[in-house]
Amino acid sequence: MRLFIAIPLPETTKRQVEEITNGRLPIPYINTTNLHITLNYFGELSDAEVEKVKSCFLSFVHGQAAIAVEFQAIAKVHNQLHITLKENQALKDLRARLEEDYRQIGFSFQDRSYYPHVNLGNLHMDNVMNRQRKMENFPNQELKKLSFKAETVLLYESKLLLHHPKYIPLLEALLS
Repeated sequence: MRLFIAIPLPETTKRQVEEITNGRLPIPYINTTNLHITLNYFGELSDAEVEKVKSCFLSFVHGQAAIAVEFQAIAKVHNQLHITLKENQALKDLRARLEEDYRQIGFSFQDRSYYPHVNLGNLHMDNVMNRQRKMENFPNQELKKLSFKAETVLLYESKLLLHHPKYIPLLEALLS
C-alpha cells in the first residue's frame, strides 16, 4: 500500500480553485476531489509498516497548531501545473517534525528539498489546447481568494488507477 500525509484543501477552497481557473489553464479540467498539499510521502509499504504508520499518526500530529496557507502563483513544473505557496515556515516545520518522528521509528524518506504546492493536473500532449489557453497572463493575485487556515492533516492511501491516482483518507488529525 502507498501512503502519504497531506493537508487537504477545504471544500470551499476547492470550489474557488475551480471557479478562478475554469477555462484559463492549458488543461481540460481539474479534479478538485484530490487537491491537497503533500507533507510526507512514504511510498510503497508492507502491511506491517502501514499499521506502524497508522498507529503513530495521531500522536505525531497531536499538539500541532493550525497553519495559515496562502497561495502565490500557478506554475508549470515538469509536465504538471501547480499552485505554489507563499513561504510558510510553519508548514515546513510540521513536515520536518513528522519526517523526523517517522525516521525515529525506522522509516526513510527521499533526500530532497521540500516544495509545498497543490498539483492541479498533468499537461496533456494536446498542443492545440496548450496554445489556446496560455497561462502566462494568469492573474495570480486572484489566488489570494484561496487562502485558508489548515486545521486538518490526513493520512492517505494512494491507489494508482489507469489514468490517475485515487486518494483514500485513512486517518484524520485535527490541528489545534
